[in-house]
Amino acid sequence: MLEAQAVGPFSSIANARRSDVLLASTLICYLLIAADIVPGITGLQADYEPGYLDVMNIDKSGDIIRQALLAPFFFGAVYLLVRTRRREHLQQLGWPAALVILICLFSALWSSDPGATLRKVLGLVGTFAVGTYVATRLSLFRLIKLAQIAVTIALVGSFLWLLIAPDKALDTNAHLRGLFNHKNILGQFAGIGYLAFLSLAVQKRVRRRMLWVGGAGLCVLSLLLASSATPLIAIGFVTGWAYARFRLGLRPRELVVLTGLICTGGILFLVAAPDVFTLVIGRDVTLSGRTNIWEFALEMAAAKPFLGYGYGVFWLGPNSPGSLFWDRTLQFELSAHNGYLQCLLDIGLVGFLTTLVAVLGPLLRSSKGHRPYVGGAEIFSEWFLIFFLILNVAEIRFFDPTSVVTFVFAFISANLRGRIRQLELRADNAIPLIT
Repeated sequence: MLEAQAVGPFSSIANARRSDVLLASTLICYLLIAADIVPGITGLQADYEPGYLDVMNIDKSGDIIRQALLAPFFFGAVYLLVRTRRREHLQQLGWPAALVILICLFSALWSSDPGATLRKVLGLVGTFAVGTYVATRLSLFRLIKLAQIAVTIALVGSFLWLLIAPDKALDTNAHLRGLFNHKNILGQFAGIGYLAFLSLAVQKRVRRRMLWVGGAGLCVLSLLLASSATPLIAIGFVTGWAYARFRLGLRPRELVVLTGLICTGGILFLVAAPDVFTLVIGRDVTLSGRTNIWEFALEMAAAKPFLGYGYGVFWLGPNSPGSLFWDRTLQFELSAHNGYLQCLLDIGLVGFLTTLVAVLGPLLRSSKGHRPYVGGAEIFSEWFLIFFLILNVAEIRFFDPTSVVTFVFAFISANLRGRIRQLELRADNAIPLIT
C-alpha cells in the first residue's frame, strides 16, 4: 500500500508528460501536413505551369494523399469536441465563423458542383474543429513554440531538398519552393514563422533573443529566395506596425488612418505613374496578370452579388463559371488571386460581410487585450490577423479549407474567446468588498 502511494504521483506525472509530448508531436505533424509539404516528400511537385489540359481535366477531388493524412486529425477533433461540453465549444468557435461555415454549406444548393462544395466544406469544418480543440488544450505561447519547430523543420528541409533535388525544389521560374508545391505556400508558412519568432524576440527580458532573431531571419531569407511578394509585404507591414506601437506609441486608430493614407497614396501613384510603380515593386503593369483576373472577377461577382456561385467551385473544371476567363484570355488561372474577390465569387456579399466580421472581431479583441504594448505571445494574435488581412490582397486564404492559415486563424479566434470567457468568470466569481 505504501509502495502504491509512493509510485502513484510519479506515475501520474509521467503520464501527463507523455500526454503533453504526444499532443505536441501530433500537432507538429498536423502543421507540417496542413502547410502542404506532402508534394516534396512524395515527389509529386508540379514541374510545369498549368495549361489548357490541366484546367480542363482538373481533379475535383484534390490531393488524395494529403486528405487521407489530414482525415484522422479532422475526425478526431470533431469527436473530441462533440463528446463533452458541446455548447461551450460552439461558443468558443463564435457565431460569425459558424455562420460563414453554414453559408458555405448551404451554397451547395446553388453551386455548379454541389458535391465538390460539400467536400470542401467538410475540409473547412475539420480545420476549424482542429483549431478550436487545440485552443481548449494549449496556450497561445505553446502554439507559438510548436509553430516555430514546424516552420524550422519545413524550411530547413526545403533547403536540404534544394541541395538534393534542385530541379524539384525550384519552380519553373527558378524560385524556391522547397518541399512545397508552390512558392507562395512556402511564403505563407514562412510568414507565420516570422511572426512567431518575432513575437518572442521583442520581449524585454528573454534569454534566447538571438535564437528567435535567427529564426525570423531564416524565414525572411526563405521569402526572398521564393520571391513571394505578398507574404513579404505583409510581414514588412506588421514589422512597421509593431515599431510604431512599441517605439512611437501610436494607437491602433492612428495607425489605421496612417495605413489608409499610405494605401491612397499608393493607388494615386499607380494611376499617375504605373510604369514607375511596377518598377519599384518588381512586377509588370498587370501585376503578373492579376489585374486581368480582378477585372473579370468583379464582372462575374456583379452578376451574382448576394449569394455567389457556390463555395470553392468557381474555377473548378471546364463547366465552372471561371472557364469563361480561360476561353477569353488563354490565361489559365485557378483562383482570383484576391481573397476578398474570391469570397464574393464563392458566397456573395452575405458571406463576404460575415467573413469580415469573423476576422475583424478577433482583431479588435486582440488589440485591446494587452496594456501596455509589450512583446510576448499576446501580440502574436494581433500580428497574425493583420498579416491575414494583407495576405488576402493577392492570395486566397479566407476560410481556405485544410490550410494552415485557416487553422491558425481558427485557433486564435477560439483562444481569444476562451480568454475573454475566463476573465468574465473570474469577474463573476469575485467576492465584492463590503464597505
